[in-house]
Formats: sequence, C-alpha cells, structure tokens
Amino acid sequence: MIPKKPISNQAIGGIAQENLSTLPTSEISSSITFAVLIYLNMFFSLAYFLGNAATITYKLLHFQFNSNLQEVLLLPSFVIWVAGEIARLYFAYVGNLKERVPQMSAFLLMTIFPELPCVLFLGFYQELLFPFDESCGAIMVIILVVELLIGYLTLHSLIQRQTAQFYRLCQEEEDDNRSKITS
Repeated sequence: MIPKKPISNQAIGGIAQENLSTLPTSEISSSITFAVLIYLNMFFSLAYFLGNAATITYKLLHFQFNSNLQEVLLLPSFVIWVAGEIARLYFAYVGNLKERVPQMSAFLLMTIFPELPCVLFLGFYQELLFPFDESCGAIMVIILVVELLIGYLTLHSLIQRQTAQFYRLCQEEEDDNRSKITS
C-alpha cells in the first residue's frame, strides 16, 4: 500500500480562500419553480415533436386536403414551432439560471409569438385533426400559459432585485464621494 500524504492546512486554506473570493456575494434570485417547469417542458416538447412529426407526415402522405392553404401552412407552422421552441427554451434556461433580463424577456416574447399561434394552429385549427393533435395541443397550451405567468413573475422579481442592487450601488458610490469631499 502506498501511504497517503497528509495535506497541509495552508494548502487547504489557500485553496478555500481563493475559491471564496470568486464566489458571488449576492443572493440568488432564480426561480426553482420556473426551472422545473422548463425542464419538464423540454421532455414534453420532445414527445410533442415526435408525435406531430409522425402525424403531419401521415397527413401529408395519405390524406387529401380540401384547402390548399391548410396543406401549405401545416409544415411551415411545425418548422417554425420547432425552431422557436429550441430558442425559447434556451432563453428561459439562460435567463433564469444566469439571472439575465434580456433573455427572460426574449423567452416571454417568443412564448407569445410564434409559439402560441403555432401550437394553437397545430392543436385546434388544422383541417384534419387527430385525437393526438387536440389532446397534446391542449396540454401544450396549458404549459405555455403557465410558463407565461411564472416567467412573468420571475422576470418581475428579477427586475426588482437588479433595480434595488443598482440603487444600492449608486448610494454606496454617492456615500464614498461625500466621504472623500469631507475628508
């Protein structure tokens, strides 16, 4: 057996002190509820993607549409939903976990448009509706509405926290300037 070398307290203390100096000193304001909702939405979106891809392929290959407009809109609305969903979930993840207001705002805007209209069309307004379209479309609309509400509340608290932090920073800077003038 190879004897283990004891690690000195200085080495441990030095590493700990270096790590402590890089840790954030402010409170984290990410929403765990929002993070869990986005996490679960990723899995449901994957299932929704696979189901819709199969049904749209089946509809386009085996059915005759009465309206050419419906046939033309079906595939582009699905592609727009897929591209928007990937970007929307990325913005939600980055905006919430890294506490970034622009990404959270982009998430909310992308949820309203193009995601909600595409999901409504794919779930309820197609000419040929399968039971999968209606049931999963309803679930997806409910998820989007809940994400809008929780995302808005998260964004609101994030803006309030960052505004308060900015005011504290300005107040500290003003106090430092006053103390320099009086000294």
